[in-house]
Amino acid sequence: MNRLRLLLALVWPLSAAALGAQAAPADSAPRPSPAFGAPELRGFAVAFAAGGLAYFADQSARDAVRGSGPQGSAVLDGIAGFGNPYGSPGVMALSAALYGGGLLAKRPVIAASGFRGLEAIGVSGLVTATIKGLAGRKRPEISPDDPASFAWLRGMREGGDYQSVPSGHATAAFAFATAVHLEVRRRAPQHARLVGILVYSGAVATAYGRMHDDRHWLSDVVTGAGIGSVTAAAIHRWHATRAADPIDGFFLKPVLSSRQGGVGVGFSASFR
Repeated sequence: MNRLRLLLALVWPLSAAALGAQAAPADSAPRPSPAFGAPELRGFAVAFAAGGLAYFADQSARDAVRGSGPQGSAVLDGIAGFGNPYGSPGVMALSAALYGGGLLAKRPVIAASGFRGLEAIGVSGLVTATIKGLAGRKRPEISPDDPASFAWLRGMREGGDYQSVPSGHATAAFAFATAVHLEVRRRAPQHARLVGILVYSGAVATAYGRMHDDRHWLSDVVTGAGIGSVTAAAIHRWHATRAADPIDGFFLKPVLSSRQGGVGVGFSASFR
């Protein structure tokens, strides 16, 4: 459990930083934000700085997680057994289910949360896939004593065994968690605490599971968590600062109120 607390201490500030950028109330009518601006620059700086710090603990963290204690623990085996499939394909399937189910049930908060999840997972996945190909880092399962094994473009040339950083599962899980939590916090704040606990617990389980199964170093999952969180927050901010949102107007049209200014009311009244 000490390893889980270490992981939480490293990844939680990344999500907290992303959430902090969304502090303005929904009815404050902020100016439309760019797709990429100063908050995103700061967020990615924090994400990569945290990953850089975690790098110095990669070997010791890997040795600890792969030791006989954690590997013989039914509880930690169970967390990993849940977290790995939750990160992929779980959060993508959940996002699609929330989006489709929300549309069918006429529940705007649910539909929008699922759609934000799909957006965040897709965009952050492109960022992570690009870095994986460029960095060419060996996975710990094939290079257990060499966390410094990077080679430019090796991930593109030689494939999955050399695409350790960032963790795609952690990226997706934290993108989903941040996207859903922010959407619920904005539209149905009375449910935000419970939703946040659930989705971030799943994300942390994914991050731990990737290390437990020796698929990633600590810095891989920390960096992935940061990329997912910052990307999801940027997408949320882009939508939240636009009264006339063409993307939501198309994909969420069946559940959005047609009354001017009624979107927020419709969202908050429909989460149940």
